[in-house]
Amino acid sequence: MSLQHALLGLLSYKSGTGYELKWAFENSIHFFWNATLPQIYRTLNKMEELGWLEAKVEHQEGKPSRKVYSLTGPGREELGRWLAGPPDTVQLRSPMLLKVFFGNLTDPESLASHLRQWRESHVALIDRYEKEILPVIDHYKNITGAVEDARYWALTLDFGLSQARMVVDWCDSSLKALESPEDGGRPDK
Repeated sequence: MSLQHALLGLLSYKSGTGYELKWAFENSIHFFWNATLPQIYRTLNKMEELGWLEAKVEHQEGKPSRKVYSLTGPGREELGRWLAGPPDTVQLRSPMLLKVFFGNLTDPESLASHLRQWRESHVALIDRYEKEILPVIDHYKNITGAVEDARYWALTLDFGLSQARMVVDWCDSSLKALESPEDGGRPDK
């Protein structure tokens, strides 16, 4: 997935500024796709050059002007083309898994400490998803009437929750395996 397509998707709901799009990332899709504000602005400019967006400058009383981006017909066509196409191959990159893979080259307690930290970060993610993201989905469903959209938003949240729970379980079994070197450290023993 590209940042361009994430932005096209967000703009299909509502026109917005770069800051508003950054906020939308942080409050919806950040757990599986994120971007910095400079990346968002660079991409918006490129998409405007491609004709996928149009930008209008809105002047504000006593505040700096703001540039509001809207999806164009070609932008909607590109979003539709991308949605209809086959999914991209997942490119998993995990510094934590690299540390585990080369774990025999380090102190076992150091690796165990990393695993405990990773576990706790995913426990916090689960808590955030349940307490913050689920209510955001419900809130937007209620204020926009986007019941069908909310179903798909909830599916992505469910994936995030499932993945975070899997990491917690994996960390638990990996920590147990590190404590039991006599069985070869295999988590399934």
